[in-house]
Amino acid sequence: MVSKEQGVSYWDAVALEAEKERVPVIKWRRVARNWLAHYVENKARDFILSTVESHVKLGKNAQILDVGCGIGKWVKIFAEKGFAVTGIDASSWMIRAAKNRVGKSFGDKVRLIVMDASKLDLPNNFYDLVNCVTVLQHVFDDAKWKKAISEMVRVVKPSGFVLIYEAAPTFILKRCTAHVCFRSMKEYVREFEKFGARLAYWRATDLSFPVTFIGLRTYASSFSKKVYYYLSDKPFSVSPHLLSLFSKVAATFAKPVDYKFSETPLGLFSTGKILLFKKYKQ
Repeated sequence: MVSKEQGVSYWDAVALEAEKERVPVIKWRRVARNWLAHYVENKARDFILSTVESHVKLGKNAQILDVGCGIGKWVKIFAEKGFAVTGIDASSWMIRAAKNRVGKSFGDKVRLIVMDASKLDLPNNFYDLVNCVTVLQHVFDDAKWKKAISEMVRVVKPSGFVLIYEAAPTFILKRCTAHVCFRSMKEYVREFEKFGARLAYWRATDLSFPVTFIGLRTYASSFSKKVYYYLSDKPFSVSPHLLSLFSKVAATFAKPVDYKFSETPLGLFSTGKILLFKKYKQ
């Protein structure tokens, strides 16, 4: 999807930077980037897969659509589990990177297509699961945001599921930053219901947000281009050795908070949330 100002070119730049990360770089710089990045990625994987396994229970022939697939992380994860997966992204560079990452090992079980989430050229009532991870929070235009939701509900089967993982706080203190637009959990629930899908399950994902926020900002400032900033375009200098140590400590303290307490009522204070919607029977 697009950010507020740069449009698809922003995500093209992100794709190019991500591709560079696959090439060996200076040791400490790589370590500094990866401690917190691995924690955030592993947490998302654990939470999303446990949600799917517990509440969706896909059959062997399930069809999955990954909206805003980026460089193909979720496409590969679901394909490795034997599902047929279609990945779409508005950035042609992201799709190119995804093809390089996923390869041809899954044959015709994987399709990767350049496509905007608000204009899905896909059949009605076809997919068992639509997966959409940190995509809608980057859609600043309300009309496109609503259209993307309606399109995801349209293409999923009756009684099928749409899983989103977004910044969806209970209370909004700031509506938009440079690259993220915050919409409340109630707003997401209301919009999905409008298009025919009810909230079946939700869980918090980031009770350690103050810790990971600071870490992610610092982590982002180590990149050569200003394309990975989480909430700010203002970098600040820090020793990569110190960044590596800080990120490791932050991940160590964040994990028990995120993993143990995020399913308690304290989850209402989490910014990040996984929301699982079930389409009404027709």
